[in-house]
Amino acid sequence: MTITSYTSDDSHSKSKGPEDGQVMIHSKQTRTKTHAELEKEKWMESHRLAVEGNRKMYIDPKTGYSVMTELLHKRRGYCCGNACRHCPYDNENVGVSPEVKKANIERGKQRRREIEAVEGKLAWADDPEDSDDE
Repeated sequence: MTITSYTSDDSHSKSKGPEDGQVMIHSKQTRTKTHAELEKEKWMESHRLAVEGNRKMYIDPKTGYSVMTELLHKRRGYCCGNACRHCPYDNENVGVSPEVKKANIERGKQRRREIEAVEGKLAWADDPEDSDDE
């Protein structure tokens, strides 16, 4: 709620208000969230907690399906073109021609192979501290 007071020195105001000394109360209407917005808040929180815990996946609160976090998408190294929820590549391969998608994916796979060679483990390998005991 916002309270606005008008006095004679409010000459800089372009809108005409009540008489001097009167108070006008403005109430902001709060919009009720849709069911879809509430569901999104839930999975966004699940994702945030998973990323904070350095986890590659989390369980979608509504469906019970495993969902890849942004961390695992980054380790994969490219956009797969499946319009993933947490794609860090801005879904660059969604809706593009098959030739462009294939070239982008091949570049990403090459980057992933280079990372795996340095780290000595596969991008998809489970870390010992990972668990889905929720």
